[in-house]
Order: sequence, then structure tokens, then C-alpha cells
Amino acid sequence: MKIINFYFLILLLFINYCSVENENTIPYYIKQGKYQGEYYPRSEWRECSPEEVGMSTENLKRVYDYAINPNITTQALLIIRKGYIVFELYLNGFSKNTGHYSYSVAKSFSSALIGIAYDKGYIKDLNSKIINYYKNYEYLFNSEYKRNITIKNILTMTSGIEWNEEGYDRPENDVWIMIEEADDYFDYILSKPMRYEPGTDWNYSSGDSMLLSNVIKNSTGKTPFEFAKENLFNKIGINDISWEEDEAGHTITAWGILTTARNFAKFGYLYLKKGKWENEQIISKTWITESLKPVYSRYKELDIIDFYGYQWWLLPALKDYQRYNLPQSTYLAWGLYTQQIFIIPEKDLLIVRLGHDTNADNDEWREAEFLNLVITSIN
Repeated sequence: MKIINFYFLILLLFINYCSVENENTIPYYIKQGKYQGEYYPRSEWRECSPEEVGMSTENLKRVYDYAINPNITTQALLIIRKGYIVFELYLNGFSKNTGHYSYSVAKSFSSALIGIAYDKGYIKDLNSKIINYYKNYEYLFNSEYKRNITIKNILTMTSGIEWNEEGYDRPENDVWIMIEEADDYFDYILSKPMRYEPGTDWNYSSGDSMLLSNVIKNSTGKTPFEFAKENLFNKIGINDISWEEDEAGHTITAWGILTTARNFAKFGYLYLKKGKWENEQIISKTWITESLKPVYSRYKELDIIDFYGYQWWLLPALKDYQRYNLPQSTYLAWGLYTQQIFIIPEKDLLIVRLGHDTNADNDEWREAEFLNLVITSIN
């Protein structure tokens, strides 16, 4: 009997030891290491513990619980503070080496390329008419309104071209019609009638974003992908990346980038650092500032479109953002099925969330609530 009690006591001690050890075990998605000062992740990202950059491991566990909600489909989640990865999570078959489709996150990349081309003098004036970059399609500019569309109009989705992008899979959605029926996306978009005068209303349009493609090509002499590799990707260490073309060979500047979560983070970090990478100003601060001004500040005729800039979403785009008192400097790249790069300069914070949320309007991924969880993890 004494022997049984002895072994029972040992067993209790072992169970208690294991439970304490498990409570103190650092979760696999929480990074470890020391903060070693500012750097640029041209090759690899550095990692450190959340506490090293003023964040709480315990609070970040709540972020994890939010991300693994079975009613959403998170595939990758990176949290980077002061340039160091503190949280990295991959689910549903993804890893840090897995390529992920950008969907409309690519629009923000295209905005950056327009900015670089403008900074370098390839594009002289954003008020230039896009007909000047579409000489082979000039016959489709068959109205005064269409002939007056400017680069700034397509940057801000105020071209006035009729475009329906409601619903992911509705038969009248112009994106799906174009993908299914058109070899040449330029021809499809420019054949659409005008809905209103350029610059007088805002309408979310991947068609407008696609028209940036020939502006880049015919101003720089390179396809957007070629121009991006030379002037953006190679400079910030993004090598394993591809960008889709339509059947006519045009880079799809509305979507189509395939790369890793860590590479999407490099692009976000460039913007967090106001366009500077190491000793080079890759995108001018002026362009980034202009990119983040709401559309209505440039067009007196418009209603207040305070949630969109140059192919970037601004804080008011997030439902309930006021409830959580999120930093006013917050902005993001945003793609179908909830691909998102959040940039929060006030907190020196960068977040990449990639997923496959097919019912994003009605699921349980709520951006403002999620960001609040991350921000409240900062001590």
C-alpha cells in the first residue's frame, strides 16, 4: 500500500511539473531573440521576442486565438514591430516558403511603380491623358469623356468607365467576365461605355487598375513586371516572385502577384520606412504622402471618399474603426479573400495577413477588432 502511495505521489508531482512547464512554454508562433537595432531585410528578416520591442507574448496569444477561428481561413499571419518578426503563423498547408496569390494587393504594388516612374521622370504629369499611352487602342476612345481620362483618374478609380465588381462570383461581375471571355484585357475595359465624367465619382474598378499597365510600359519601355524587378523587387531582396499576364501578354496590374508572406512584408516595410531602403530612396516620400491622401481632397466634385488614395485603402475603410480608436495613420493593401498588408506608422507596426475567406463580407474576420488586439499587445 505504501509503495502504491509512493508511486501515486511521484505521478502527481510529474503531472504538476509538466503542467507548469507547458504553461511556461513559448508558443511556436512567438519568435525569440534579441533586438539588435535598425536594419533592412534585404536577404532575411530578423526575429526577436515580443518583449524586446515592447510587446506582450501573453497578449499575442489572443491574436493567435483570433486567427485560428474555424469560421475564417487564415493561411499566413506575420506581425513585425520595429523591423523584427515577433509573431509568425502558417496554417492550412502554408509555410514561410509557400507562394500566395496577392489578388488586389497587387494594386498597391502598381501604385508604387507609377510613383517610381513619376519620380524618375518617365511620367511627367499625372494629369496626362491615358489615350497618349494607348495609341494602338485609340479607336476605342470614342467619346470626349473617355478621351479625357487621366493617369490620376485611373490611380484613384475615378475614370468614369462603367464597371461592376459587386460580388465575387456574380455573372455580371466584370472581372469574371473579362477573365472568362477576353484575351486582351485592355480591349475589354476600353470597350466599356462611360458611366460618368472622369473625376466626378468614385467606383471600385480593377479595370482602372489594369489600365495602369500600359501607362507603365509605354512610359518606361518595360513591362510593369520588368520595371518592378529592376526598380523595386531586386532592390529590396524580393526574388521569388511572379506576376501574371493576360493572353495578350499584358502584366495584370490589378492582381496577379504570387510570392511569400515574408516578401509581401518587405513591400509593406518599404512603405513603413517612407520609401527608403538602406541608403536609397526607392520611392519618394512625396509620392507616398500623396498616395495616402483621400480621393476627395483632389476632386471638389466628389463626395467625401476618405477611405481610398492611390490604390491604397485608408483607415475609414475598416468597419468600426472609430470604436477601437485605431491610429489615424493606419492604411493597407487589400485583396480578395482577405489578403492584407496593414501599415501603422504611429506604432512602427507592420502586419501581413493572407487567407482564403470566401465570404469576407459576412464572416468573423473583422479588421478593426483584430488590429485592436495586436495594438493592445504593445506595452
